[in-house]
Amino acid sequence: MAGDASLPGPRPGRRVTSADVARASGVSRATVSYVLNNVANKSVSESTRQLVLATAQRLGHIPYAPARSLRLGRSDIVLALVRDLTYGYIHDRVLEVLDVALARRGFVLLIHRYSEQVRPLSELWPMVAPALVVSMGGLSVPEMSSIQDSRAKLVGVQGLFPHERAGEMQVEYLHSRGHRRIGYAFPANPSVELIAAERLAGARRACARLGIPEPVLQEVDLNDGDTVFAALDAWAAAPEAITGVCAHNDDIALMLSSGLTARGLRAGTDLAVIGVDNIPLARIGITTVEINADAFADQIVQSVLDTLDDRVAEPKQRELLRLIVRDSA
Repeated sequence: MAGDASLPGPRPGRRVTSADVARASGVSRATVSYVLNNVANKSVSESTRQLVLATAQRLGHIPYAPARSLRLGRSDIVLALVRDLTYGYIHDRVLEVLDVALARRGFVLLIHRYSEQVRPLSELWPMVAPALVVSMGGLSVPEMSSIQDSRAKLVGVQGLFPHERAGEMQVEYLHSRGHRRIGYAFPANPSVELIAAERLAGARRACARLGIPEPVLQEVDLNDGDTVFAALDAWAAAPEAITGVCAHNDDIALMLSSGLTARGLRAGTDLAVIGVDNIPLARIGITTVEINADAFADQIVQSVLDTLDDRVAEPKQRELLRLIVRDSA
């Protein structure tokens, strides 16, 4: 009898198939396929359609993703690669906005915190077949080639954001406040090295343009407070003492400010410190170059949607950076 709930279901622990739904509904597998896949131009009565849907729900049928992708000719997955477990305020906001935008289009965003030491990218593709990969930065040329070899479309965040301009703005502001010997706090984390190198390049270019010596570089490790004191000591011991420091981001700027406090000194009085990002914690007193996270997220989302649609569109020019002056510089 069609739709007889007394018919035995699949064994516990076994995946419910369309054949199970067809057997329990008393209809053909083809009919089940037409209903579950919402196939147009097939004559299926409304009562049969409701029967199949109710039976599938009762049995707990879940469409098999690889088969669905094969049938549709595309995947519903967009994969975001975040390098080496690095997650930050700006990326967090970008991924949040991207997740919502993709959901509205019927896509699912998967976030993979990628580390070459854990698993090479080439081993990822047999596990997941995304329609598009969003690289959040920090990938090498061979790694980018691996994504292209996977046949997924690719959008790289690298190049969408003017990191060099952020470094320039830091130096320009310190110079406007009278600082001529400037330090640069470079992150020790290799996963942000490409971004950090761009910001440093911008700072160096601004120094050259303004006719002052290039910044004195010191590495700071967010997981090692001793590197903060080592950097402060090195800048203080320089032939011409450093009076202002560009920090790669607000996290490092906050560490430098705390290090100064521990030495009985004060950021903004004894050493000017400026960061980048304008994270919530920076609002307690860190001068920074703010990144408009929402505008940046919108730019990435538009690039992703254009790529998914095979559409070439001129990127909308939006102001992404703004100087925020507080006590630290």
